[in-house]
Amino acid sequence: MKKITAILSATIAGLVAILFSGCTLKMIPDEWYKETLEYYSTGFESGWSNEDPKLHISEEMKDPDNHFGYLLRDLDGDGADELLIGIIDDSEETRFTDLYIWHRDFGAFRSLNCGDGYYMYLDDDNVIRMDSWYGSATKTEYMIYDSDDNSFLIVDGGGKPGKYELTEF
Repeated sequence: MKKITAILSATIAGLVAILFSGCTLKMIPDEWYKETLEYYSTGFESGWSNEDPKLHISEEMKDPDNHFGYLLRDLDGDGADELLIGIIDDSEETRFTDLYIWHRDFGAFRSLNCGDGYYMYLDDDNVIRMDSWYGSATKTEYMIYDSDDNSFLIVDGGGKPGKYELTEF
């Protein structure tokens, strides 16, 4: 009986430790992105007649000649995938337009939206390069995602952006 009590006590103590360690705060639903993916799929199919006024959809996305897809990738190593929306074309680097992140307080939300005149690129080390244009001038910033602070930290540079296989909408 003492052995069963000791095992039960150790199990309960372990569960309490996990609960208070913050591990549960990083847990996300298995298919957190499902609603977001449905929104984009419906949008591309219907010519964006479902457009949510709170989410800017770029003119590039509304062009039926362009093809878009998504990539699920853990950007910060916390075990939770982030959702990137990008352009499927024959360019050497995948251009991303939207980045959705699961946050324990907000659920799935769009953290970065490039809109018109901006693109994101992703390198192998998960450094995000953000390019923006003002006339003929290009502004480039490099950043990494930090889930602990739910923020993007500016870094000095990144590697070469990659070409990624996207799942088409």
